[in-house]
Amino acid sequence: DMATGETRWDERLEALFGLPPGGFDGSFDSYVAQLHPADRDWVLATVQDAVATRSSYRVEHRVLWPNGTDRWIAAAGGVTVDEHDVVTGTIGCAMDITERAQQDEERARLTAIAVDAAASERVQRERLEFLAVVNEALNQSHSVAEIMDHVTAAAVPRLGDWCSIYVLSRDHPTPDIAIAHIDPEMVAYARQLQERFPYDADAETGIPQVIRTGEPVFFPEITEDLITELDATDEERAVINQLALRSAIAVPLIKHGRILGAIQFVMSSSSRRYTDDDIALAQTVAGRIASSVENVRLNEQQRTIAQTLQRSLLPAQLPDVPGADIAVRYWASGEGTEVGGDFYDVFALDHPDQWAIVIGDVCGTGPEAAALTALARHSIRDSAWHGDDPTQVLGALARAVTRSAPQSFCTAIYAQYDRAARPARLTIACGGHPLPVHVTAHGATPVGAPGTLLGMVPNPVFHPRTITVTADDVIVFYTDGATDQPPPHDLDEATFTALIERCVTADATAAAIADRIHRQLEAVQPFDQRDDDIAILVVRFTD
Repeated sequence: DMATGETRWDERLEALFGLPPGGFDGSFDSYVAQLHPADRDWVLATVQDAVATRSSYRVEHRVLWPNGTDRWIAAAGGVTVDEHDVVTGTIGCAMDITERAQQDEERARLTAIAVDAAASERVQRERLEFLAVVNEALNQSHSVAEIMDHVTAAAVPRLGDWCSIYVLSRDHPTPDIAIAHIDPEMVAYARQLQERFPYDADAETGIPQVIRTGEPVFFPEITEDLITELDATDEERAVINQLALRSAIAVPLIKHGRILGAIQFVMSSSSRRYTDDDIALAQTVAGRIASSVENVRLNEQQRTIAQTLQRSLLPAQLPDVPGADIAVRYWASGEGTEVGGDFYDVFALDHPDQWAIVIGDVCGTGPEAAALTALARHSIRDSAWHGDDPTQVLGALARAVTRSAPQSFCTAIYAQYDRAARPARLTIACGGHPLPVHVTAHGATPVGAPGTLLGMVPNPVFHPRTITVTADDVIVFYTDGATDQPPPHDLDEATFTALIERCVTADATAAAIADRIHRQLEAVQPFDQRDDDIAILVVRFTD
């Protein structure tokens, strides 16, 4: 009753509020006092709104029993009016819905757990997918620059709106930098910022701090207070606002305790913020990047060593041979990190107008092959300069291999070019090596006769052959890497001879012929897919 404030409950309603029969004192204030504090204001507002609009109401809320127990009540009511349509009070009923409310709460709790679990599983799946993408990017990278470009591209937008990688150079104090952003135009802007704010290795914050200390830097929320705390200049503050930086992570690239650089992820336009789990993910990615950078550098170092050693085992340049135009091509297999066993040589003999032409192949690769290659070149030259004929030269090489590398062997061709003879002559001795191809105006044919592998038997047998050569004749010497490939890329002697014939034309120089052979072999099987070195030595006789 609004006029008197009297509130009447029956015994069943008193029981719903935890009161004994007659326990309610009939005051509206006592009713209000038993409403749960968290629900009180909105319940009263709902009832007052019903009074003001002369409408009904329905509410579900908690009440506090005298013993402190929470119970849920569902109440419905409406207003009463007098004969003048003036509101005089309210009337309603209620029921206990505690059991249903508790069930609803439990369902909501379980739903929230399920939603959180699904979100966590989704995030974990996305992180694993990101790691897989990073691994693929690293696997496709063959240089440090490719690692940087591929990883930054893979990271955006999966782990940030910005991603930048800094890799310390061995020869320069300023690191190499790669940047990716969801907006390509912002990358150009970032490059401009690098010119305005050059890298300062002694800076107390940012990437220099991460590289210098080896510790990650994590800004879950980039606020005005944080910018002030970092003592940013007005110019730096303007840049931060321009870039709309919201959250950032920077972690070092560390391998074997050595800091190789750092990687940084930044959120800008996204509403997402980084968490501690993102730091762990960033450190995992950084570890893999560091391993790849180190491996690529070791490969590059090994390749440089191998190439330097390989060059030392081959002639720095071919001599000018009167009456002959000579070109050579050499292709190392794989990544070029191992010293190959193919070798060649051209040198003058003591007799005027006599020259030696050599090509060979040592079994295996690496240091052992390098040592045997050096031995072969030295043995051949020493024997030839002592006046030995082709058979004796190969015999001397076979003895040297047997004594110095009894577990190995090699193949070789020793050819002696005698320009003083009329007509000029070429004497060829073969020790287990593929026969050279002789191209004349009448066609192409292999020349020479097979002989014993060098170093395999104590008394090798060789069958030297002498041919006459005239102007425009071409002899192509080669190693078995050109022909001995797994099917269907292998070439038998007849097929390879035909290939050589197609490459020789009347106006072609030795270099042009060698390049044509290269293209033909590349068409059969790309060189980067071959697992053996190839040496090609082309001699075009000019008189």
